This record gives sequence, structure tokens and C-alpha cells, in this order.
Amino acid sequence: GTRALCDHFLKYFGCIGVFELAKQITHGCLTCQKVNKKVMRQTLAGGRRIAYRPFERLQVDYTELPKVSRWKYLLVIVDHLTHWVEAYSATRATAKFVVKVLLEHIIPRYGMIRAIHSDQGSHFTSKVVNDLAGALGISWEYHTPWHPQSSGRVEWMNQTLKQQLTKLMLETQLSWVKCLPLALLNIRTLPNADTGLSAYEMMYGMPYSQEMPLTPEAVEDITIQEYIQTMGRHVTELREKGMLAQAGPLGFKIHKIQPGD
Repeated sequence: GTRALCDHFLKYFGCIGVFELAKQITHGCLTCQKVNKKVMRQTLAGGRRIAYRPFERLQVDYTELPKVSRWKYLLVIVDHLTHWVEAYSATRATAKFVVKVLLEHIIPRYGMIRAIHSDQGSHFTSKVVNDLAGALGISWEYHTPWHPQSSGRVEWMNQTLKQQLTKLMLETQLSWVKCLPLALLNIRTLPNADTGLSAYEMMYGMPYSQEMPLTPEAVEDITIQEYIQTMGRHVTELREKGMLAQAGPLGFKIHKIQPGD
């Protein structure tokens, strides 16, 4: 959208009137007009417990897409802190596939998970999923039935993925299976409205760039210790921004001060 285009542009360039220019571009994009929906923001209700590291707390969901060969579903996984998204194509929405993805992809790549939030579909409430959660000490928390706002982050990501896939399919004439990697790249590198940072930058401490940010000569002037210390401070600052953007539970307190103290 207009805001995401402005945020991405202003990371690298300065320009007077960039918002109006971006607005003209997005309003003149026929593909965007066909696909994008107007979203009315509502006042946020109480959220979930705060995540302090990437992939500590996740939301998962299945979303259905037009069948291509034997692929019909996407298992969508969203990280609470960084908003990083993973999506895996599946032939059926099953509990075994959920367990397979967690054990073979998510946990080996990102570390142990503390909590997972999902709806109460049979593919998330089955015995094999409960056994996995119990064995690994994962708290699997279910959302309120018939209340999609409970899983707002992953539901929003489902819609965003479908929009991105539809645009790419219209532009490239390829199937959604072929377009999925590029759609994920687009979503991961777009700035988030709450933090002004992309999921990629939250994960890796630097914005996504197609060019080398430093020349070999410049790299030689930076010691490994200086680089690690600088990156560590930068990543800590980014994670703090991610924590501030989260909506905690209604009863969540950030201090022990009581009225009258």
C-alpha cells in the first residue's frame, strides 16, 4: 500500500512530496485495485502474552487456495515478535503435517517454542499435536470459536498472502505454488505499520538489500569484535520495538505500583 511504499523508499532516499507520489502510483496500479481490500482499523482488544525473542510465541492456521496439481492448502505460521511468516503448501489440512513442519523446519531452524496459538480445528486439537506439545513443553492455546479476531495476526497474514499471490499470478501467469517464495519475500521485506520495520530487519538486524552494503576494503577496516558488538546493540533495539508493538493481556501489568502508593 501507500504507507509501505513510502517507508521502503525513505529508508534509502529523501524526497519532498513522496507520500502523494506513492499514493498516485498505488491508486494507478490496476493489479492493486483488483486485489486490495479496504481495511477499517478497530480499537485493539487485549492481546496475548508478550514474546521476547523470535519464534518464542507463534500463531498457526491453515488457509485454502485453488487446487494446483495436488496442492490445495497452506500452513501459515507467524511469529509474534518479528511478524516473520513461514508458509508450507500441503495436499490436506492434517495434524500430521503440522507436526512434521514443526519438527523438521521450525524448531531446527529457529529453536524451541514456548507457546503456539491456533483455532480449534481438528488438525490442531488431535492427539498427535497434543502429544508433541506435551513432550516438548509447548503451551498450545486455542482461540475462541467463531471469533476470528482471536487469531487476528495469522488471519491478516492469510489475506495478505492471498493478495500477494493473486498479484503475482496476474503479473507472471504462474501458479500460486510457483509464486509462493516471491510472495513470502515481499511480505518479509515490507515495513510493518506498527514498528516501521520489516520482519527481515527484525530477524537479521539490517534491512533487506540486493546490493552489498559494504565494499571489501571497508569490511577490512571493521574488526569482527566491533561488528558483533554493533549488531548486538542494534538487534536489541529492534527487539524492544517489537515488544512495544505487541498488545498484552488486559490484566498484564508492567510495574507493581498500586493506587495510593
